[in-house]
Amino acid sequence: SLDTMAARRPIVGGNWKCNPQKLSDLDGLIENINKCDVSKCDVYVCPSPLHVTYCVDKVTNGAAVCPQNCNFKGCGAYTGEMSVEQMKDLKIEWCLIGHSERRDYFSESDELLATKLKYILDAGMKCVFCIGEKLPEREKGLEATMAVCITQLEQVKGMLAPEKVVIA
Repeated sequence: SLDTMAARRPIVGGNWKCNPQKLSDLDGLIENINKCDVSKCDVYVCPSPLHVTYCVDKVTNGAAVCPQNCNFKGCGAYTGEMSVEQMKDLKIEWCLIGHSERRDYFSESDELLATKLKYILDAGMKCVFCIGEKLPEREKGLEATMAVCITQLEQVKGMLAPEKVVIA
């Protein structure tokens, strides 16, 4: 029952998407993250892929640096991709997948995202798993929105351990 479940620690995250344009602008963002009080909640930040390694040693207050994507199968001939093994080598513990922009612009399917989630979890990492509807679906109302979200979770529902997967 819900009464016997431990309360989950609150989580706050920020996706920087494909920002900032200049490397010199990262220090101000990192300074803001380092000012966050992480004593009562977990904090993660998702820099652009090019900026992950710059940020990983500079975020010093316990907030997690969380890449915005990973590939589905380790190191190898996957141009433009990052593997969870590479992330783990940098002491990164979290990876975000499934963002609506990745689903839309890069045609990432529910099947591919299920493969990626399994890969992340099998490697012992944690995942921010994004779901959500597009504007036309949202405008149809709650029922349409819920139908999209349920479909996006269908293939991963057996992997949704609350200590390892955050639904965003």
